[in-house]
Amino acid sequence: MFNDGFGQKMLKTAKTSTQHKQEDSSAFALSFTIQGKVGVISLLGVWTLDENPTVQAKLAFQKILDSNHTVKTFSFDLDGVTTWDSTLIAFIHKCRNQLTSKEKLTQIDQLPSGIIRLLDLSKPTLIEKKQNEFSLSLELIDETISYFRKTFFAVFEFIGDWLISVINLICGRTKARLQDFVDSCRICGASALPIITLISFLTGLTMAFVGSVQLEKFNAKIYVADLVCLAMVREMGALMVAIIMAGRTGASFAAEIGSMKLNEEIDSLKTFGISPMEFLILPRTLSLIIMIPLLTVYADLVGILGGLTVGTLVMDFSVIHYFEQSQMALQSMWEVYSGLIKSFVFGLIIALVGCFKGMNSGTDSASLGRSVTSSVVTSVTLIVITDALFEICFSYLDLR
Repeated sequence: MFNDGFGQKMLKTAKTSTQHKQEDSSAFALSFTIQGKVGVISLLGVWTLDENPTVQAKLAFQKILDSNHTVKTFSFDLDGVTTWDSTLIAFIHKCRNQLTSKEKLTQIDQLPSGIIRLLDLSKPTLIEKKQNEFSLSLELIDETISYFRKTFFAVFEFIGDWLISVINLICGRTKARLQDFVDSCRICGASALPIITLISFLTGLTMAFVGSVQLEKFNAKIYVADLVCLAMVREMGALMVAIIMAGRTGASFAAEIGSMKLNEEIDSLKTFGISPMEFLILPRTLSLIIMIPLLTVYADLVGILGGLTVGTLVMDFSVIHYFEQSQMALQSMWEVYSGLIKSFVFGLIIALVGCFKGMNSGTDSASLGRSVTSSVVTSVTLIVITDALFEICFSYLDLR
Protein backbone atom coordinates (compact mmCIF):
# COMPACT_ATOMS: atom_id res chain seq x y z
CA MET A 1 0.00 0.00 0.00
CA PHE A 2 1.81 3.08 -1.21
CA ASN A 3 1.24 6.80 -0.92
CA ASP A 4 0.27 8.58 -4.15
CA GLY A 5 2.77 11.33 -3.37
CA PHE A 6 5.67 8.95 -3.08
CA GLY A 7 4.78 5.85 -5.06
CA GLN A 8 6.70 2.69 -4.82
CA LYS A 9 10.37 3.52 -4.95
CA MET A 10 12.92 0.88 -5.59
CA LEU A 11 16.47 2.12 -5.42
CA LYS A 12 18.98 -0.51 -6.32
CA THR A 13 22.16 1.14 -5.24
CA ALA A 14 24.63 -1.50 -6.25
CA LYS A 15 24.96 -5.08 -7.30
CA THR A 16 28.45 -6.42 -6.95
CA SER A 17 29.73 -9.93 -6.86
CA THR A 18 33.28 -11.12 -7.20
CA GLN A 19 32.33 -14.40 -8.79
CA HIS A 20 28.69 -14.46 -10.07
CA LYS A 21 27.30 -11.05 -11.00
CA GLN A 22 24.15 -12.61 -12.51
CA GLU A 23 23.04 -14.29 -9.27
CA ASP A 24 20.64 -12.17 -7.18
CA SER A 25 21.70 -13.94 -3.99
CA SER A 26 25.20 -12.41 -4.30
CA ALA A 27 23.92 -8.84 -4.79
CA PHE A 28 22.85 -6.29 -2.23
CA ALA A 29 20.08 -3.80 -2.73
CA LEU A 30 18.11 -1.20 -0.83
CA SER A 31 14.48 -0.28 -1.40
CA PHE A 32 11.98 2.08 0.20
CA THR A 33 8.21 1.85 0.65
CA ILE A 34 5.58 3.74 2.61
CA GLN A 35 3.32 1.74 4.91
CA GLY A 36 0.87 4.08 6.55
CA LYS A 37 2.91 6.80 8.21
CA VAL A 38 6.07 4.70 8.48
CA GLY A 39 8.77 4.60 5.86
CA VAL A 40 10.13 1.07 5.52
CA ILE A 41 13.70 0.65 4.31
CA SER A 42 14.15 -2.88 2.96
CA LEU A 43 17.63 -4.37 2.78
CA LEU A 44 18.16 -7.22 0.33
CA GLY A 45 20.91 -9.61 -0.62
CA VAL A 46 24.37 -9.98 0.87
CA TRP A 47 25.61 -7.35 3.35
CA THR A 48 29.15 -8.37 4.16
CA LEU A 49 32.53 -6.71 4.19
CA ASP A 50 33.55 -8.54 1.02
CA GLU A 51 30.62 -7.04 -0.90
CA ASN A 52 31.44 -3.59 0.56
CA PRO A 53 28.00 -2.01 0.05
CA THR A 54 28.58 0.91 2.42
CA VAL A 55 29.31 3.73 -0.04
CA GLN A 56 26.49 2.94 -2.46
CA ALA A 57 24.07 2.25 0.37
CA LYS A 58 24.82 5.63 1.98
CA LEU A 59 24.10 7.42 -1.29
CA ALA A 60 20.84 5.55 -1.72
CA PHE A 61 19.79 6.26 1.87
CA GLN A 62 20.54 9.95 1.43
CA LYS A 63 18.38 10.02 -1.69
CA ILE A 64 15.56 8.46 0.28
CA LEU A 65 15.80 11.14 2.96
CA ASP A 66 15.95 13.94 0.39
CA SER A 67 12.93 12.61 -1.49
CA ASN A 68 10.81 11.86 1.58
CA HIS A 69 11.53 14.67 4.00
CA THR A 70 7.94 14.66 5.31
CA VAL A 71 8.22 11.12 6.68
CA LYS A 72 8.83 11.27 10.44
CA THR A 73 9.21 7.57 11.31
CA PHE A 74 11.41 4.97 9.66
CA SER A 75 11.88 1.25 10.17
CA PHE A 76 14.13 -1.44 8.66
CA ASP A 77 13.08 -4.68 7.01
CA LEU A 78 15.77 -7.39 6.88
CA ASP A 79 13.68 -10.28 5.54
CA GLY A 80 15.48 -10.11 2.20
CA VAL A 81 18.99 -10.24 3.67
CA THR A 82 20.65 -13.58 2.95
CA THR A 83 24.08 -13.08 4.53
CA TRP A 84 25.32 -10.32 6.83
CA ASP A 85 28.09 -9.38 9.22
CA SER A 86 29.09 -6.25 11.13
CA THR A 87 28.73 -4.23 7.93
CA LEU A 88 24.94 -4.42 8.25
CA ILE A 89 25.03 -3.34 11.90
CA ALA A 90 27.31 -0.42 11.12
CA PHE A 91 25.05 0.75 8.28
CA ILE A 92 21.88 0.61 10.41
CA HIS A 93 23.70 2.38 13.24
CA LYS A 94 24.79 5.23 10.95
CA CYS A 95 21.31 5.48 9.46
CA ARG A 96 19.76 5.73 12.92
CA ASN A 97 22.21 8.46 13.97
CA GLN A 98 21.48 10.40 10.82
CA LEU A 99 17.73 10.11 11.37
CA THR A 100 18.13 11.20 14.99
CA SER A 101 20.10 14.27 13.94
CA LYS A 102 17.19 15.20 11.65
CA GLU A 103 14.72 14.70 14.55
CA LYS A 104 13.15 11.60 13.01
CA LEU A 105 12.16 8.42 14.84
CA THR A 106 13.63 4.97 14.16
CA GLN A 107 11.75 1.75 14.92
CA ILE A 108 14.00 -1.27 15.54
CA ASP A 109 11.64 -3.42 17.59
CA GLN A 110 10.88 -5.66 14.63
CA LEU A 111 14.55 -6.52 14.05
CA PRO A 112 16.10 -9.77 15.33
CA SER A 113 17.00 -9.69 19.02
CA GLY A 114 20.71 -10.16 18.34
CA ILE A 115 20.83 -7.12 16.08
CA ILE A 116 18.88 -5.05 18.63
CA ARG A 117 21.40 -5.91 21.33
CA LEU A 118 24.29 -4.93 19.07
CA LEU A 119 22.59 -1.64 18.23
CA ASP A 120 22.00 -0.94 21.93
CA LEU A 121 25.70 -1.51 22.60
CA SER A 122 26.55 1.03 19.91
CA LYS A 123 24.52 3.77 21.57
CA PRO A 124 26.72 6.78 22.42
CA THR A 125 27.52 7.24 26.12
CA LEU A 126 26.75 10.37 28.09
CA ILE A 127 30.33 11.64 27.72
CA GLU A 128 30.27 11.11 23.94
CA LYS A 129 26.97 12.97 23.70
CA LYS A 130 28.43 15.92 25.60
CA GLN A 131 31.45 15.99 23.31
CA ASN A 132 29.63 15.50 20.02
CA GLU A 133 26.25 17.14 20.62
CA PHE A 134 25.40 20.56 21.92
CA SER A 135 21.68 20.00 22.38
CA LEU A 136 19.89 19.48 25.69
CA SER A 137 17.87 16.44 24.77
CA LEU A 138 15.52 14.91 27.30
CA GLU A 139 17.64 11.78 27.46
CA LEU A 140 20.80 13.73 28.22
CA ILE A 141 19.05 15.76 30.91
CA ASP A 142 17.62 12.62 32.47
CA GLU A 143 21.00 10.87 32.54
CA THR A 144 22.68 13.98 33.97
CA ILE A 145 20.09 14.31 36.72
CA SER A 146 20.43 10.60 37.47
CA TYR A 147 24.22 10.93 37.74
CA PHE A 148 24.06 13.85 40.17
CA ARG A 149 21.36 12.12 42.20
CA LYS A 150 23.47 8.99 42.58
CA THR A 151 26.53 11.06 43.47
CA PHE A 152 24.54 13.08 46.02
CA PHE A 153 23.26 9.96 47.80
CA ALA A 154 26.72 8.34 47.65
CA VAL A 155 28.28 11.37 49.35
CA PHE A 156 25.73 11.38 52.16
CA GLU A 157 26.04 7.63 52.60
CA PHE A 158 29.82 7.99 52.89
CA ILE A 159 29.55 10.81 55.43
CA GLY A 160 27.00 8.81 57.43
CA ASP A 161 29.26 5.77 57.55
CA TRP A 162 32.16 7.97 58.64
CA LEU A 163 30.14 9.51 61.47
CA ILE A 164 29.08 6.04 62.64
CA SER A 165 32.72 4.95 62.68
CA VAL A 166 33.62 8.03 64.76
CA ILE A 167 30.85 7.16 67.24
CA ASN A 168 32.16 3.60 67.42
CA LEU A 169 35.63 4.98 68.14
CA ILE A 170 34.28 7.12 70.98
CA CYS A 171 32.39 4.14 72.39
CA GLY A 172 35.46 1.91 72.13
CA ARG A 173 33.99 -0.47 69.55
CA THR A 174 36.20 0.43 66.62
CA LYS A 175 38.55 -1.85 64.69
CA ALA A 176 40.91 1.01 63.84
CA ARG A 177 44.52 0.49 64.92
CA LEU A 178 46.51 3.07 66.88
CA GLN A 179 49.65 2.31 64.84
CA ASP A 180 47.86 3.25 61.60
CA PHE A 181 46.79 6.55 63.17
CA VAL A 182 50.34 7.32 64.34
CA ASP A 183 51.84 6.48 60.96
CA SER A 184 49.27 8.63 59.21
CA CYS A 185 49.99 11.54 61.56
CA ARG A 186 53.68 11.26 60.72
CA ILE A 187 52.96 11.26 56.98
CA CYS A 188 50.46 14.13 57.21
CA GLY A 189 52.43 16.20 59.72
CA ALA A 190 56.17 15.80 60.04
CA SER A 191 56.71 14.77 56.42
CA ALA A 192 54.92 17.90 55.22
CA LEU A 193 57.06 20.36 57.22
CA PRO A 194 59.67 21.07 54.49
CA ILE A 195 57.15 22.12 51.83
CA ILE A 196 55.05 24.02 54.40
CA THR A 197 58.14 25.86 55.60
CA LEU A 198 59.20 26.88 52.10
CA ILE A 199 55.78 28.03 50.91
CA SER A 200 54.89 29.87 54.13
CA PHE A 201 58.23 31.68 54.33
CA LEU A 202 58.01 32.81 50.71
CA THR A 203 54.39 33.86 51.17
CA GLY A 204 55.25 36.09 54.14
CA LEU A 205 58.29 37.45 52.32
CA THR A 206 56.26 38.25 49.20
CA MET A 207 53.49 39.99 51.14
CA ALA A 208 56.09 42.10 52.95
CA PHE A 209 57.68 43.19 49.67
CA VAL A 210 54.35 44.01 48.02
CA GLY A 211 53.02 45.81 51.09
CA SER A 212 56.16 47.87 51.57
CA VAL A 213 55.90 49.31 48.06
CA GLN A 214 52.44 50.70 48.74
CA LEU A 215 52.94 51.71 52.39
CA GLU A 216 56.14 53.57 51.57
CA LYS A 217 54.06 56.10 49.63
CA PHE A 218 52.37 57.08 52.92
CA ASN A 219 55.55 56.81 55.02
CA ALA A 220 53.99 53.92 56.93
CA LYS A 221 56.35 51.06 56.19
CA ILE A 222 56.23 49.86 59.78
CA TYR A 223 52.68 48.66 59.18
CA VAL A 224 54.14 45.93 56.98
CA ALA A 225 54.39 43.94 60.21
CA ASP A 226 50.65 44.39 60.81
CA LEU A 227 49.87 43.41 57.22
CA VAL A 228 51.93 40.22 57.24
CA CYS A 229 50.86 39.14 60.73
CA LEU A 230 47.11 39.60 60.21
CA ALA A 231 47.16 38.15 56.69
CA MET A 232 48.97 35.02 57.83
CA VAL A 233 46.95 34.25 60.97
CA ARG A 234 43.57 35.18 59.49
CA GLU A 235 43.78 33.91 55.96
CA MET A 236 46.98 32.90 54.21
CA GLY A 237 48.32 30.44 56.78
CA ALA A 238 45.25 28.20 56.81
CA LEU A 239 44.58 28.63 53.08
CA MET A 240 48.12 27.85 51.90
CA VAL A 241 48.41 24.83 54.19
CA ALA A 242 45.03 23.53 52.97
CA ILE A 243 45.93 23.88 49.29
CA ILE A 244 49.31 22.21 49.83
CA MET A 245 47.78 19.33 51.77
CA ALA A 246 45.01 18.91 49.17
CA GLY A 247 47.61 18.36 46.46
CA ARG A 248 49.94 16.33 48.65
CA THR A 249 47.94 14.29 51.17
CA GLY A 250 44.42 14.36 49.68
CA ALA A 251 45.71 13.02 46.39
CA SER A 252 47.77 10.43 48.30
CA PHE A 253 44.65 9.20 50.13
CA ALA A 254 42.74 8.87 46.86
CA ALA A 255 45.63 7.04 45.18
CA GLU A 256 46.24 4.63 48.07
CA ILE A 257 42.61 3.67 48.62
CA GLY A 258 41.86 3.61 44.88
CA SER A 259 44.84 1.32 44.29
CA MET A 260 43.62 -1.01 47.03
CA LYS A 261 40.21 -1.12 45.38
CA LEU A 262 41.85 -1.79 42.02
CA ASN A 263 43.74 -4.74 43.51
CA GLU A 264 40.58 -6.01 45.26
CA GLU A 265 42.18 -5.55 48.69
CA ILE A 266 39.09 -3.71 49.96
CA ASP A 267 36.92 -6.64 48.90
CA SER A 268 39.25 -8.91 50.84
CA LEU A 269 38.80 -6.79 53.98
CA LYS A 270 35.02 -7.03 53.62
CA THR A 271 35.31 -10.81 53.18
CA PHE A 272 37.15 -11.05 56.52
CA GLY A 273 34.49 -8.92 58.19
CA ILE A 274 36.72 -5.84 58.54
CA SER A 275 35.11 -2.48 57.82
CA PRO A 276 37.19 -0.48 55.31
CA MET A 277 35.73 2.69 56.81
CA GLU A 278 37.15 1.95 60.27
CA PHE A 279 40.33 0.19 59.15
CA LEU A 280 41.43 2.49 56.31
CA ILE A 281 39.53 5.76 56.28
CA LEU A 282 39.05 6.65 59.95
CA PRO A 283 42.79 6.76 60.88
CA ARG A 284 43.62 8.84 57.80
CA THR A 285 40.83 11.38 58.26
CA LEU A 286 41.40 11.88 61.98
CA SER A 287 45.14 12.30 61.54
CA LEU A 288 44.71 14.94 58.84
CA ILE A 289 42.03 16.80 60.81
CA ILE A 290 44.37 16.96 63.82
CA MET A 291 47.58 17.79 61.97
CA ILE A 292 46.34 20.60 59.69
CA PRO A 293 45.61 23.06 62.59
CA LEU A 294 49.08 22.34 64.00
CA LEU A 295 50.64 22.91 60.59
CA THR A 296 48.64 26.13 60.29
CA VAL A 297 50.13 27.51 63.53
CA TYR A 298 53.58 26.57 62.26
CA ALA A 299 52.87 28.21 58.88
CA ASP A 300 51.73 31.41 60.62
CA LEU A 301 54.99 31.66 62.54
CA VAL A 302 57.12 30.92 59.49
CA GLY A 303 55.19 33.48 57.42
CA ILE A 304 55.75 36.14 60.10
CA LEU A 305 59.45 35.26 60.04
CA GLY A 306 59.42 35.79 56.28
CA GLY A 307 58.03 39.26 56.80
CA LEU A 308 60.59 39.84 59.56
CA THR A 309 63.38 38.98 57.12
CA VAL A 310 62.23 41.69 54.71
CA GLY A 311 61.61 44.16 57.53
CA THR A 312 65.04 43.79 59.09
CA LEU A 313 67.21 43.31 56.00
CA VAL A 314 65.47 45.62 53.53
CA MET A 315 63.62 48.22 55.65
CA ASP A 316 66.18 48.42 58.48
CA PHE A 317 63.67 47.67 61.26
CA SER A 318 64.92 46.20 64.49
CA VAL A 319 63.77 42.70 65.40
CA ILE A 320 62.22 43.90 68.68
CA HIS A 321 60.36 46.77 66.97
CA TYR A 322 58.98 44.41 64.32
CA PHE A 323 57.74 41.89 66.90
CA GLU A 324 56.17 44.61 69.03
CA GLN A 325 54.28 45.95 66.02
CA SER A 326 53.12 42.43 65.14
CA GLN A 327 51.93 41.94 68.73
CA MET A 328 49.99 45.19 68.59
CA ALA A 329 48.29 44.01 65.38
CA LEU A 330 46.89 40.97 67.20
CA GLN A 331 44.32 42.76 69.33
CA SER A 332 42.82 39.46 70.51
CA MET A 333 43.41 35.75 70.16
CA TRP A 334 40.29 35.52 68.01
CA GLU A 335 42.46 36.45 65.02
CA VAL A 336 44.40 33.24 65.58
CA TYR A 337 41.38 31.15 66.53
CA SER A 338 39.48 32.11 63.38
CA GLY A 339 42.32 30.77 61.24
CA LEU A 340 42.44 27.56 63.27
CA ILE A 341 38.68 27.04 62.89
CA LYS A 342 39.09 27.39 59.13
CA SER A 343 42.00 24.96 59.08
CA PHE A 344 40.00 22.38 61.02
CA VAL A 345 37.17 22.51 58.46
CA PHE A 346 39.67 22.50 55.58
CA GLY A 347 41.28 19.35 56.99
CA LEU A 348 37.89 17.66 57.25
CA ILE A 349 37.12 18.54 53.62
CA ILE A 350 40.47 17.32 52.29
CA ALA A 351 40.35 14.04 54.21
CA LEU A 352 36.76 13.14 53.31
CA VAL A 353 37.07 14.13 49.65
CA GLY A 354 40.32 12.21 49.17
CA CYS A 355 38.98 9.04 50.80
CA PHE A 356 35.62 9.30 49.02
CA LYS A 357 37.26 9.61 45.61
CA GLY A 358 39.48 6.63 46.39
CA MET A 359 36.59 4.45 47.56
CA ASN A 360 34.53 5.34 44.47
CA SER A 361 37.35 4.88 41.99
CA GLY A 362 36.86 2.52 39.07
CA THR A 363 38.57 -0.79 38.46
CA ASP A 364 41.15 0.37 35.92
CA SER A 365 44.21 2.60 35.98
CA ALA A 366 42.56 5.37 33.94
CA SER A 367 39.71 5.77 36.41
CA LEU A 368 42.22 5.77 39.27
CA GLY A 369 44.04 8.68 37.65
CA ARG A 370 40.76 10.54 37.17
CA SER A 371 39.88 9.98 40.84
CA VAL A 372 43.19 11.41 42.03
CA THR A 373 42.81 14.47 39.79
CA SER A 374 39.19 14.92 40.81
CA SER A 375 40.08 14.75 44.52
CA VAL A 376 42.55 17.64 44.20
CA VAL A 377 40.24 19.80 42.07
CA THR A 378 37.21 19.16 44.27
CA SER A 379 39.14 19.78 47.49
CA VAL A 380 40.63 23.07 46.33
CA THR A 381 37.27 24.26 45.02
CA LEU A 382 35.48 23.43 48.27
CA ILE A 383 38.28 25.04 50.29
CA VAL A 384 37.98 28.35 48.43
CA ILE A 385 34.18 28.31 48.68
CA THR A 386 34.28 27.48 52.40
CA ASP A 387 36.87 30.20 53.04
CA ALA A 388 34.66 32.78 51.35
CA LEU A 389 31.64 31.64 53.40
CA PHE A 390 33.66 31.94 56.62
CA GLU A 391 34.70 35.49 55.80
CA ILE A 392 31.13 36.48 54.94
CA CYS A 393 29.87 35.03 58.23
CA PHE A 394 32.65 36.71 60.24
CA SER A 395 31.85 40.05 58.61
CA TYR A 396 28.12 39.83 59.30
CA LEU A 397 28.79 38.81 62.91
CA ASP A 398 31.22 41.75 63.38
CA LEU A 399 34.09 39.40 64.13
CA ARG A 400 36.47 41.23 61.81
